[in-house]
Amino acid sequence: MRDWDFDGQLVKTLKIAAIILAFLCLALLWHPNDPVVWGFLVGTAVGMWNAYFLGRRMRAIVYMVVPKANANMKAGFALRLSIMFAVLFYVARTQWINLYAAGAGFFVVPLIFSLGAIAMAANTPNRKPEEANSIK
Repeated sequence: MRDWDFDGQLVKTLKIAAIILAFLCLALLWHPNDPVVWGFLVGTAVGMWNAYFLGRRMRAIVYMVVPKANANMKAGFALRLSIMFAVLFYVARTQWINLYAAGAGFFVVPLIFSLGAIAMAANTPNRKPEEANSIK
């Protein structure tokens, strides 16, 4: 059975999100004052930021003892959640970024990651490992 390549999945997710971000930047060339496009752009960028730093934190806690790793993950979660709230607070104060689109943009990167993980799990063979001493 193959192990899950978290780093590879994260890199693939960030590449797809970067393509979406580039598409949103191109959409801003045609409609520079569209608040929905600005909202998706800001939300997707913050989602990419959070995913990148989550991956860094996951790689760092591998070598920590369990209580320290648990505290480190909780601190990282609080920091990423605070960043999201701060961005939403800023967006709510502006008139040129749609708040709902920014909130929806936060979920673009986790959706890409989840769909990629589901696709990888669906392609994994669903058979039991063979026994070492089986006679055929």
